[in-house]
Amino acid sequence: MKEERFWILLTKKIFGEASEEELKQLQDYISSNQDFLASHDRLTDFFASNTPKTSSSNKQNQEDHYLNHVNRLKAQVQDFDMVDDEIANDFIHIDTKQTKIARWIKVAFSIAAVSIGAFFLFNTLFSKSELPALAKSKPQNEVIVSKGSKSKIVLPDGTQVWINSGSKLTYDENLNGKYREVMLDGEAYFDVVHNPSRPFIVHTSDIDIHVLGTVFNVKAYSVDETIEATLIQGSIEVINRNQKDAPKLMLKPHEKIIFNKESTVNAKKEVIAGAEIKEIRETSFNVQVVPISKTLADSSIHETSWVYNKILFEEEKVKDIVKKLERWYNVQINLANEDIENIRLSGSFVDETIDEALRDLQLLIPFNYEIKNNIITISKK
Repeated sequence: MKEERFWILLTKKIFGEASEEELKQLQDYISSNQDFLASHDRLTDFFASNTPKTSSSNKQNQEDHYLNHVNRLKAQVQDFDMVDDEIANDFIHIDTKQTKIARWIKVAFSIAAVSIGAFFLFNTLFSKSELPALAKSKPQNEVIVSKGSKSKIVLPDGTQVWINSGSKLTYDENLNGKYREVMLDGEAYFDVVHNPSRPFIVHTSDIDIHVLGTVFNVKAYSVDETIEATLIQGSIEVINRNQKDAPKLMLKPHEKIIFNKESTVNAKKEVIAGAEIKEIRETSFNVQVVPISKTLADSSIHETSWVYNKILFEEEKVKDIVKKLERWYNVQINLANEDIENIRLSGSFVDETIDEALRDLQLLIPFNYEIKNNIITISKK
């Protein structure tokens, strides 16, 4: 994937082992992506000021440190509906036959996950001036679930979390502060242990979700235009982190909140001291609270069906269905046929391969597709 390639190239540059061609490719990534540029500057500055000249023994220590970190996380993870070694793939799959590539992958993620720690993680995820409380806490665990995989973990307080593909969950390793706080980039289903004296908080890029003991689903991928929180049991309070004066919203069971990340600025004029006119600019966010079915089982509700290894979509746009398929099957899908992007479809997939899923979609709308090296191109028929 492009992001993984970026980290490998950046790591090789830092250790002085990148070829001219690799340096050029890295520069192309930086020039085309502001997030890559910010990460590059932070990481190179960090190593320039904090890291002595790197010897081979230092590199090995970094690799060993990273592997210990992964093993500690793996000990807390319980897989569900996956083969025995699937969890290893959720973190980083190391192919012993490809030691050169594997070494760079390990070192790259060692830098991101261990050497820089909380500072780098939260400055990457948030460009806000005010970071969530979790960023200031003690050593953290980060669980990364790759596309095409899912994982279940049990937090130190007993809370169970199912984590969907392409997601990151970060939490204090002991979860022993005044609040039980986690950070989510992606999608997760929470079954929170009730503890009135220590509320549970899910931080996302734009909203915070406060709970006591509750079952709910949060979909908060950084690349998506919206954030969704679906309440199954209990109650949750949703707070807009970008608008301090926005009212807090309380959800009841079988309700879903849809938060649009794009803000709207409204200008109005106000008369001051009887003569002076001042323009007031107000920022607002589009927030919807919609009901979900009370009669369907969790496995048949499309917001939570993924926990039961199902993909359900109900009147969803093709471009949004494509995002689900990319994460579910770990593929890249290019929609060359723009005519079908906004067509809405309903359906479900359970055990289908990506090829079978695309053939099923062809029964609903006409299109051609080509699969080459894990890249799928959908074009006009």
